[in-house]
Amino acid sequence: MTHGHGLVYETMEEAADEILALISKFVDVNTFFIAKNDKIDVNIIHAFNRNDVVLPSGFETLYRDSY
Repeated sequence: MTHGHGLVYETMEEAADEILALISKFVDVNTFFIAKNDKIDVNIIHAFNRNDVVLPSGFETLYRDSY
């Protein structure tokens, strides 16, 4: 949603959707994502998978198991 000169989003997911849609137009990779990381858990807020689903949105794992 646009207000004045800046963008305002209702949720983190809404912002992630728009950001990844924009990036996907310029970056030619299969998968990239936006995640929350608190050094205990990693939560994938939103993932973009161009052809093959490598990482789904909503995926969660322990920080120690992510790499």
